[in-house]
Amino acid sequence: MVQKIDTAIIVAGGLGTRLRPLTENVPKPLLPIRGKPIIEHVIKNLKKHGINNLVISIGYKAEQVQDYLGGGHSLGVSISYVIENEPLGTGGAVRLASRDIDKPFFLVWGDNLMDINFSRMEEQFLESNAPIIMALTTREDVENFGVAKLEQNKIIAFVEKPKPEEAPSKLINAGAFILDPACLELLPEGKSSLEKDCFEKLAPEEKIVGYIHEGQWFPTDTLEKYHHANAFFHPELNFKEKKVIIADVDDTICDSCQVISPAMAEQISKMISQGYQFAFISGTKTEDLQEMISSRLSQPHHLLATTGTNYSIIGNNSVKNIYNHSFTAKKKEEIMAAMRKLISHFEITSLTTPEDQLQDRDSQITLSAIGRHAPSDKKAAYDQDCSKRQRWMEFLKIHLDENKYDIKIGGTTSIDITRKGLDKEWGIKAFAQYHGLPLSTILFFGDKIHPGGNDFAAARVVDCISVKSPPETLWQLRRIELLNNITNTERPWGRFEQFTANELSTVKILEVKAQQRLSLQSHQHREELWAALDDGVIAEIDGKKKYLKAGEKVVVPKGARHRLSSDKGNVRVLEIAFGKFDENDITRYEDDFGRI
Repeated sequence: MVQKIDTAIIVAGGLGTRLRPLTENVPKPLLPIRGKPIIEHVIKNLKKHGINNLVISIGYKAEQVQDYLGGGHSLGVSISYVIENEPLGTGGAVRLASRDIDKPFFLVWGDNLMDINFSRMEEQFLESNAPIIMALTTREDVENFGVAKLEQNKIIAFVEKPKPEEAPSKLINAGAFILDPACLELLPEGKSSLEKDCFEKLAPEEKIVGYIHEGQWFPTDTLEKYHHANAFFHPELNFKEKKVIIADVDDTICDSCQVISPAMAEQISKMISQGYQFAFISGTKTEDLQEMISSRLSQPHHLLATTGTNYSIIGNNSVKNIYNHSFTAKKKEEIMAAMRKLISHFEITSLTTPEDQLQDRDSQITLSAIGRHAPSDKKAAYDQDCSKRQRWMEFLKIHLDENKYDIKIGGTTSIDITRKGLDKEWGIKAFAQYHGLPLSTILFFGDKIHPGGNDFAAARVVDCISVKSPPETLWQLRRIELLNNITNTERPWGRFEQFTANELSTVKILEVKAQQRLSLQSHQHREELWAALDDGVIAEIDGKKKYLKAGEKVVVPKGARHRLSSDKGNVRVLEIAFGKFDENDITRYEDDFGRI
C-alpha cells in the first residue's frame, strides 16, 4: 500500500518589498486576510488534507513567524523551520528545506491563497508515475505570467509572459507541487531558481504532470493583489463555532445613514432567537445607531458606537450603557480646530449644515465632507478613489500629533479621528474581553475590509466576510443559517451531508469510500435522483450497473432495487429523494455491514 504524503515545505522567506509599507514592520506571511495571517490559511488547507508535517522556509523577520506559529500545536500540525540567512532563490530555499526529506513531499508558495484539493492532487501524482506534479490555474491575463504548454496532461514547456494570441494555453503555475526529492539534484549549490534550473529542464523530458485547479487562487505579492485577495478570497469557515456576529453598519447592514430594512431586521431577529448574538460597530454615535438599528430590531442586541468605544446593550425597551471612552474637552477642541483649518484650506463645502459636516461623537471626531445626511448618490460619487481624503489626511498630520491620534478614512466621504489605537480591532477585542468570548467564536461583516478601509483592522483578529451592500449581507446571513442546519453523518461505507429534509424532498451529498458500497435496497413511496460529482460512481438499478462520470445523472424509480458503490477512489453523489424520508419505507436485500 502506498504511504500517504504527509510532509510539505512552505516557502515564505521573501522580503515583501512590493508590499511596503505593510511589510516594514510585519513579514509578508503574517499579513492578515479575513482575520488570519496568510500563512495560517495555507497551513489550514494543508491540514484539512492530512498534511501535518510542515517545514517552513523563512528569512525576513523570521522570529515573528516563529513566535506566532511556534511548533504548530495550536493548529494541529508539527512545524519546523529553516532560516535563509541570505536570499537563496526558490531553488536554494527548497534545497535547503528538503535536506532531511527522502520521499515525495508537497511544496507550496506561502503567498498564494487557494482552496486546492491536495488529496486529489496526490491521487493524480501517484497515478502518473511522474517525479513532479504542478498545480495549474486558469488566467485570462497570461501576458503577466509564465504559461504552461501541455500535451495531454504533461507539461512540455513554459512560455514566459506571451501575448494573449500567442499563448499555448491559459494555464499558469499556481504555486503548489509534489516533488520527488531526486529532482532537486539538478539544482546548483547556493542561490538558484527552481523554475529555471529544474522545471524548465524537466518539462521537455515530459517529467512534469499538470494538475488543473479550478477553485480560488489569489496571489498576494503586490499591494494591488493583496487588496484584491482581501476583497474576494473566501476561506473555509466553521460556521458552527460562530456564535457572535459583529457587523459594520453603513453600506453593510443598511444603506448609509438609513434605517435597517424590514427584511434585514427580520433575518437578524430570527437568528437571535436561534441563539446568535449580534453587535453593530460603527463610527456613528449611539443615538444615531439606535435610530438606524434599534428602531426596527426588537430582539436584544449590542451597539458598539464610535468604533466600539461607547458600548450599550439594547433590549426589553431599555438601554444599558456598559462603557464609554470619550475625549476630554481639551482634546476635542484641539481636533476640532485642526478640522476647521482643513475645511477652510481646501474649501470643503457641506450640502447640509456645519454641524452635519463636522461631528463630535464623544470618542471620535468625524468630518463628513459634504454632510452626513447629504444625498447618497452625491456621497457615493464624491471621493470614490479616496484621493481627496488622502491629501486631507496629510494636511491633518501636520496639525495633529500622530503619536496621540489615529487619522483614518471612514465612510463614503468621511475622515475619522480617534485616540491612538482605537480602531475596530480594539472595539472587537474590548467587547470580546468584556464578555469572555474567544475571538474564534466571532464573525465580522464589513464592506471595507481591504487595506486602508475602515473595516480592515477587524481582519487582524477575527474571521471576516466581505460584502458590497446590505442585500449581499442579507444573502450571506441566510446562507449561514442554512449551513448551520446541515448535518454530517458517518456510515460504514462513508459519510453524508444532509442539507434539507421535509415533506417534499431530502437533499444529501453522499461520499462513498474507495471500493465500498451501500446496501441493496428499495423504497415504495420515494423516487430518487442521483448526480455524480466525481468520476468512478457505480449506480446499480434493478441489476444493471452504470458507470457514471462527474455530471451524469440517473433516476431511481419507486420500488426499484438500487445501490451506489465506488470504483476506485472516494466518490461523491448528490442525492435528491422526492417524498418524506421514512426508515420503515426501506427494504434491504443485501448489506455488507450486517444491517439486514
